[in-house]
Amino acid sequence: MREKYEIVHVIDLTYSNLGENRLFTYYNESNPLGAVGGVSLTKHNETQTCLGANFQLNAMWASNSGNLWVVDDQGDVFTTANVSFSKPPYHLLKFNAGGFDINWQVTEAFKGQLNGIWGTTDDDVWVTSFIGPALHWNGKDWTQYSLPKAPNAIDGSASDDIYIVGYHGNIHHFDGKSWNKVTLPPTIPQEDAFTDVKVVSKNFVYITGRSGCLLVGNAAEGFKDIGSAKYSWYGVGTLGERVFLAGGEDGIFELIDGQFICLKDKGQPVGVFETPGAVNFIPAEQQPRPWFVRYEPGAEREWTKLNT
Repeated sequence: MREKYEIVHVIDLTYSNLGENRLFTYYNESNPLGAVGGVSLTKHNETQTCLGANFQLNAMWASNSGNLWVVDDQGDVFTTANVSFSKPPYHLLKFNAGGFDINWQVTEAFKGQLNGIWGTTDDDVWVTSFIGPALHWNGKDWTQYSLPKAPNAIDGSASDDIYIVGYHGNIHHFDGKSWNKVTLPPTIPQEDAFTDVKVVSKNFVYITGRSGCLLVGNAAEGFKDIGSAKYSWYGVGTLGERVFLAGGEDGIFELIDGQFICLKDKGQPVGVFETPGAVNFIPAEQQPRPWFVRYEPGAEREWTKLNT
């Protein structure tokens, strides 16, 4: 698949009951809007495509039972879970499971780009759309909830504790009944672009912003900013009690005793994704071959550049 396209980037990583999954986008410089997507499966150091689609795939998530969920540019939701969708996929969608015997369940949940997904179980899944509405799957039906456009990330700790963050100063929290906008600390630009959210627990949430803010707190008690205007943050992830940040051109950082310690000043990381025992950093520039950086404490080589 990748030999047909000039640009190939890995944009997401997760771990399902299939193994380690990597989400790719493929496109040519002359036609970036014609991007297509794929998900690979890595086992025993061998990587093969387990989902290929003729539209761009934007995000994925693995449920607590290990099933994989993926969303695309046309409003489709793919899953390996044993669910029954009542609506077929987008009528122009073409997809396959590569060389794997995977029975993908697919539905057109929305007419428009889907760009984020998170849930608690296969019967409790949230999907974000670029033009605004969030969609909830309860195991039988999809329900839309009105939210501002251009979300960037979604994460939660439980079915009544979910956050969606995005552009124009938007942070919204779901309390199990409704979505409510979170009040920003007065020092934060009210039009800040929030790039990522990591919910460690109901009491402890990290939210990153392009302004350099790092919000810490929760929706009930409020947030405080412990960030620095010296940086722009693009992603946040945790490994145990350790907190890591993607700082774009400034590199990979760890938050240690309230200080931002640069661990690697190269790679232009713009995403942080967790896999068992490791934290992974997605670089902005991946040519001529897609790659990412993995930090795995205790391994023979703790820092590894992985070509994909």
